[in-house]
Amino acid sequence: MTEERVLSKVSREFILALLAFTPSRNYVLQILRLLYETGGIELDSFKQIYRGIVDEYVEEILAKLGVVIEGGKVYLKYMSPGWVLASIYDELFNIFRDEGFRKKLSEASRIEIPDLFEEWIYIRLDTLFKDPAHGDNAKVVLKQLVSKTSVTVQELLTHGLNIGEAYTIADILQNLGIAEHIDGIIRLSPQLLDRIDVLKRVLKRLEAI
Repeated sequence: MTEERVLSKVSREFILALLAFTPSRNYVLQILRLLYETGGIELDSFKQIYRGIVDEYVEEILAKLGVVIEGGKVYLKYMSPGWVLASIYDELFNIFRDEGFRKKLSEASRIEIPDLFEEWIYIRLDTLFKDPAHGDNAKVVLKQLVSKTSVTVQELLTHGLNIGEAYTIADILQNLGIAEHIDGIIRLSPQLLDRIDVLKRVLKRLEAI
C-alpha cells in the first residue's frame, strides 16, 4: 500500500487563497476579467449587471487598477495593473484544465478543486438563467450555439423569440463574454469555441440542455 500524500500547511493555504482569488468567487476580479475578455461594456449595461455591488469604494479600487469610463463605455486600460491581473487567468485556466492534476491536489489537500474555467462559465450562466425576464430566452439561444457555434437573429425567430428579444439576448451574451454579436450573427466567444465541452457540461448542470 502506498503512503498517502498530504499537502503541507503552506501548500494547502496557497490553494485556498488561489481559489478565493478567482473571478467566479470575487466581484472585483470578476469585473476585471469580464472587461478583459469583452474589451469593454456599455456603461448602462455595466451598471445593470453590477447594481448593488459596485459602491464608491469598489469604484476607487477599480480605478486604481485601470478601469476607466470613456464615451459611455467601461473598459480596462491595456497593460494596467488590472489588465495584467486579469490576463493571469489565461494560464491558470489552462493549468487547472488538467483533471488528473486537480484530482491529485484535491486528494492531498482535502479540498475540492474545480475546473476554474468551468466554474467561471457556470457562475455567469447561472446568474443569467435566473433572470426572470431573459433566462428562458437565453437558454434557447445557447442551445443553438452549443449545437452549431453560431446562429443568426433571424433564425432565432423560428425558435419562439421576437426580434427585440433576440437582439437583447445577443447583447447580454456579448456583455457576459459568452458570445460575440456582429451584424445580427451571434457566435460563441473564441474561448468557448476552444472549450465547447465545458459549455456543454455547464448547460447540462443547469438543466438547459
